[in-house]
Formats: sequence, C-alpha cells, structure tokens
Amino acid sequence: MTIRKYILQLLVITLFTVKIYADSYPLIRVTSEKNDPLYRQQQQDVEAWYTGTEPLPALTIFRYKPLLSENLFSVAAAFNLPYETLATLNRMENPGIFNPGNYILIPNIPGLFIPEKPSGRWEKMLKERKKHTEPQKIIVEEISRTTMLFYPGEKFSAEERIRFLGSLFSSPLENTIITSPFGYRDSPIHGGLSFHPGVDLRAKTGTEVKAARDGIIKETGELKIYGNYVIIKHNGGYESVYAHLSRILVKVNQHVNAGDVIALSGNSGISTGPHLHFEIRKDGKPVNPSQLTSFYDLSR
Repeated sequence: MTIRKYILQLLVITLFTVKIYADSYPLIRVTSEKNDPLYRQQQQDVEAWYTGTEPLPALTIFRYKPLLSENLFSVAAAFNLPYETLATLNRMENPGIFNPGNYILIPNIPGLFIPEKPSGRWEKMLKERKKHTEPQKIIVEEISRTTMLFYPGEKFSAEERIRFLGSLFSSPLENTIITSPFGYRDSPIHGGLSFHPGVDLRAKTGTEVKAARDGIIKETGELKIYGNYVIIKHNGGYESVYAHLSRILVKVNQHVNAGDVIALSGNSGISTGPHLHFEIRKDGKPVNPSQLTSFYDLSR
C-alpha cells in the first residue's frame, strides 16, 4: 500500500464505532452488474479501493445468499475480494464452515475482520498478530451484536493461511493410529456386518484426549455402549464425540479450544480393549473423520 493511499484511507476509516444493523444490510441477489445495481455498486467500490480512486469508499456491508453450487472461494472471486475477508467477517475458521444457501455478509472493501473479544484459538491468533493499518470498529448485529475490528487491506499471513486451509479437525491424540475405520465392518462384539459411525484410535488407558476443534461442551455422561463420553459442539453444524473414556475432565457448557485436554482414554462401555472411539457429526449425521482430520490411518 502506498503512503498516499494509506493517508487517504485514514481519512475515511476512522476509530469511531459504526453500528451495522441486520435490517440495514442491502441484499445482493445476483452477481451481475447488469441485473443487480447493488452488486454493481459493490464492484465499483472494490475497484475504487484497489486503484486508490478519490474519494475512497466508506465501509458498507451487503448480504448475499450463495447458490448451492458456490463455495467460499468462488463467492470471493465473484465479489473481487480475498477469501480471508469473507471468512473473517462471517467468523469462519476454515472453508468447511461455509454453508451454501445461508446468507453471508459481503463488504465493499478488502481486509480482515477480527472480533474485539476473540473466541477460540483461531480468532486469538488473528488478534495477536501485529497489523499495519488502523482498525475501524463495527457492531455486527447479525452475528450476536459482535464488535468487530476491521483492518482494511490486511490479508492472512503465511502461517494463518496454512492454518485456515488445513484440516477441519486436528487429531484428538498426540500420536494417532486408526485400528478400526469408519463405515460398515464385521462387528468385533456381536459378529456380522454393522455400521461403525466413527474411527477407533489406538490409545493406552490414561492417554490425554484433546478437543479436535474449538467448541462448547454439549454433553458428557455414560452410555452402555460408549461408556464415558464427551460431545463437543462446533460452528458449522459439526459435533465431535469421544468415547470409552476412563475420566472426563470438562463440564457441560464449558468452552474449549482445539488442543485442550478434555478427558483420558480408557476401556469403559462395550469395548474389546483400551482405545478412543472418535466421531464427527455434521447436522446430526456421522461423517468420515478420516476425510476431515489430520492423522495417520493404519487401516489403509
């Protein structure tokens, strides 16, 4: 960014608080300059920002409902914005949280949006990094009246980019080996074909079990099959399940960050030996953890 553009930017982006209410977001219906005047205005503002045309546009937030065929990267390209601008404004910690068909917020200026009071390791990581531009405060009504700091023109660092684009979940164990995969298998307990809704990970009794992603403890308890278990609720409709535990170290409604120790592995419930049963659910339905988590799969 040139010195001239930076000075002009400070004349427009000031430190006072701007309230952006949910019913004030103009709705962009289609990404066509010919057919949608709001989209045309957003595009003109973005171009003015990139070229440094005077006067620089003031921050404006729009709404847009992505098509089922669109993803975070295609929407960012359509609006001529970096994907990190959309991700941070909509509080996405990875691309997997993007849900086509749901409204998202679209700004007219590129930059990073970081909560004044960050939640979770990812947002704290963004907040701690030194920025090169002065922020503007905005109150985003649509995101639970969250006060956001907007850093115009900023982008992810190399480390932040790797973290954002990496696996949706981290491994719940320090050293992980899958001993029983997701899907249909011969039941080790009853015999015959049965569906296994998660993966079994090799772990001695007492091994530390870590939260695979930031979230809120939704449920803890004991079941006949699962034994002692913990369920964590995550953004984007995801939940992670940890079962056959020997000890539970968290309480319901407690906030945990990825990597926090939540339990110790064990052999409770119906089990053939000490291990960790690990599940990921999306909108209540089990999905294959091997496709969303970074760990070594011994079964392959």
